[in-house]
Amino acid sequence: MSQSTLISVSYISKATQDMGVLALMRLTDQAAQFNQKLGLSGVLFYENQHFGQILEGPREVVMKLWEKIQQDPRHQQVRLLKMEDIEERNFPAWSMRFFLAKEIIAKMPNLTGVLDGLPEHDDELLRLMRAAGNALSK
Repeated sequence: MSQSTLISVSYISKATQDMGVLALMRLTDQAAQFNQKLGLSGVLFYENQHFGQILEGPREVVMKLWEKIQQDPRHQQVRLLKMEDIEERNFPAWSMRFFLAKEIIAKMPNLTGVLDGLPEHDDELLRLMRAAGNALSK
């Protein structure tokens, strides 16, 4: 795979129902296994029924998954933050790194104020997700 085929998709969505810790852990475990098989990497944040996610990998695979996410009945108010070609992965070691609210509050308190689904927070949310993931992946 050449580096020019990599893409990053970032989005925010709201869960259709409040998800307990066990349901979230099952979801992220399944996503990590799925992503590893398909050569995807990324980071997922969840707080107060809102998901913020960055996915990266081969264009065709990421685009298929992005279409699936938009149709997933567990998500509502799905909004694309950014889609871009990338030269290298930001999260190469993570098939899916998951941050639950408690970890977000402890390690990334600024993220709690913008993971709320409000469009005016999109740019700041994307910046903080990238920064938090990068800082914690090193």
